Amino acid sequence: MTKKRFQIALSFAGEHRDYVEQVANHLAKTLGEDAVFYDNWYTHELARPNLDSYLQNIYHQDSDLIVPFICADYERKDWCGLEWRAIRDLIKQRKDEDIMPMRFDNTHIAGLFGIDGYLDVSKRTAEDTASIILKRLALNNHAVKKN
Repeated sequence: MTKKRFQIALSFAGEHRDYVEQVANHLAKTLGEDAVFYDNWYTHELARPNLDSYLQNIYHQDSDLIVPFICADYERKDWCGLEWRAIRDLIKQRKDEDIMPMRFDNTHIAGLFGIDGYLDVSKRTAEDTASIILKRLALNNHAVKKN
C-alpha cells in the first residue's frame, strides 16, 4: 500500500475558517502540520495555474481521510464544489471510510443523503471535533504518528 501525502485533508467554506483553523491546529499537535492539508499552510504551493486539478488530486489521491465541513456556504462556493466532486468520486468508488462529513447546518448538498452519517459540529468545540477526527483516523487503521 502506497503512503499518501496527507493523513487528513480539510475542505470548508471560508466563512468557517476560524473554526476549521482551530481544528487543524489541534490535529497538527498530534500529527504534525505536514500530515494535515489545511490550505493556509500551503499557500506557497497553491499559487499556481490549474489549481482546480491540483486541489482535486490532493482530496482524491493524496489524503487518507477527507473531512468536508458542510454548510450553506459550502454548497455555494466554486472551490468547495471542485473539492466535493473529488469526494463524490470516492463515494462512487465505495471508499466511504475515507470520508468523514461534518455539518454546521442541514443544507442539502448533492451526493449526501439523509441516510449518511455525519458529525454535527455546530455546538462542538474545535478541540472535541479534532479528537473525534483522530479517533476515526485510528479506526481506519491508519497509524496516528506523534510529532
